[in-house]
Amino acid sequence: MIYLKRLSAITLIFLCLSASICRAQSASTSSPDYRVSVEVQAESLASARDHFKSRIVRQGPPPAEWPDLQTPKGATEVVYPSGQLQLKAWISIPSNTGKHEAVLFLHPGFALWPDEWDFTKPLRDAGYIVMMPTTRGENGQHGIFTMYYDEVSDVISAAEYLRLRPEVDPKHLYIAGYSVGGTLTLLASELYGQFRAAASISGTSDLGPYLKYARGAKENAPFDVSDPKEVQIRSAVAYAASMKCPIRIYYGTEEDYFAIAAPRTAEIARQSGIDAEALAVSGDHGSSADAALRLAIVFFQKQR
Repeated sequence: MIYLKRLSAITLIFLCLSASICRAQSASTSSPDYRVSVEVQAESLASARDHFKSRIVRQGPPPAEWPDLQTPKGATEVVYPSGQLQLKAWISIPSNTGKHEAVLFLHPGFALWPDEWDFTKPLRDAGYIVMMPTTRGENGQHGIFTMYYDEVSDVISAAEYLRLRPEVDPKHLYIAGYSVGGTLTLLASELYGQFRAAASISGTSDLGPYLKYARGAKENAPFDVSDPKEVQIRSAVAYAASMKCPIRIYYGTEEDYFAIAAPRTAEIARQSGIDAEALAVSGDHGSSADAALRLAIVFFQKQR
């Protein structure tokens, strides 16, 4: 995969914290504990966010290097509004007229790189308009990094921008994301009711094990990681009953850290009447992604 080759080449240690969760042993000889760390909530994520305000203790950009945003071949740069921010995105513009199905695809890592656009080629080949947005603070843009909090608002703003574009069929808007983007996909799907379906690829449903075992996660988290409410508000499994559309949660067979929280998230969503499944795909965080995306396309096509 091009994305992983680039990571290895320039050693961007903190570009994608989700990808760095490992099987490292804890200080003792016991195995890592990947059980769900947050309580399942009766209230919706929207309600919880209404009365909880994340306290950001370290203000700054995301923990990542980033390139200048050079628009890749096959994409057009656009700007979408999110509150007071104006954030950049790439979008594929169809050559033919009429309304088209569209996918909001959320990139891995905490910065947008041109080769990540290549990962969306199967979606574009399948006839979807694809929009890949940045979120606040990424690639030198304005905004403060909050790690899965205000960025969720950016995702929803990007979705609404895409839904209202003249070439997009607003009734056939999908969302998908990989790694960090998969985590944001889970959370956004619990808040925004206009997605026809969603697909999370190696996203983090429970931030507790992520913070405990991901290299650099605690150090780079801009909020108080000792506050369970801060962890809970960023954990989709806690609010899975809020899921608003059919969803598939894909994770690699070698991603043991997702093997409990992902199925539990889908189970809770199903109990609320949502078509939800967690599916293990052969491979690890990197090698399972291409196959997961192909499965996501088949899933989206069945929602027509």
